[in-house]
Amino acid sequence: MAWLRRIKLFLVRKLAWLLIEAVVLCSKVTVSGRDAVLALQRDRVPLIFIFWHRHILFVIHQFRDCGARPLISLSSDGELVAAVAGEFGMDPVRGSSSKGGARAFLELVRSVRQERSQVLITADGPKGPPRRVKEGTVQLAAKTGAWVVPVSWGASRVKILEKSWDRFLVPLPFGHIRFAYGEPLRIMPDPGPAALECALDGLSARLDLLQRQVQFPGREL
Repeated sequence: MAWLRRIKLFLVRKLAWLLIEAVVLCSKVTVSGRDAVLALQRDRVPLIFIFWHRHILFVIHQFRDCGARPLISLSSDGELVAAVAGEFGMDPVRGSSSKGGARAFLELVRSVRQERSQVLITADGPKGPPRRVKEGTVQLAAKTGAWVVPVSWGASRVKILEKSWDRFLVPLPFGHIRFAYGEPLRIMPDPGPAALECALDGLSARLDLLQRQVQFPGREL
């Protein structure tokens, strides 16, 4: 029944919020690279923050209560992620390349241009392939003129879900979490096929480099 599903979703989102908050409260958190981003935010410059799908849990917490607009798929898993994002004060846009992508893209364009929204995008999408930036990210930045900011995090205590397609990361309590903003950059308007491919490769490399910078010794990427 629909009401049972709504009750289940409500309980799960509350529990997820509680668990994420508890982990962060019991951890040491350091943030780097924020100054350049703060300068752009003060000037009300539209920003697109990109990250690998495996990092979504702590990214949601880092952007809590700022009205950010994460792009989240229309799948059942996406419904849960969207609910948790809403619990952290975000306003999700639903859609992906496989379903609802055109509508979601237009909504993001409107949100960036008219509202100067901060957009969050899992650069490798909801299904992968892992650690490969999707074209939609570059196309959105090119069309809106928004700055693209890679973000990543690493933790001294973390659980890797080995059977997930992206080896999803779950931070554990009583450790040290490093969160980093990469250097903001802009994408040229209307990139041709060669420029588009170059931008995709460049963003993927920037995200991987940022991930290595926040990694703790002895921890797998």
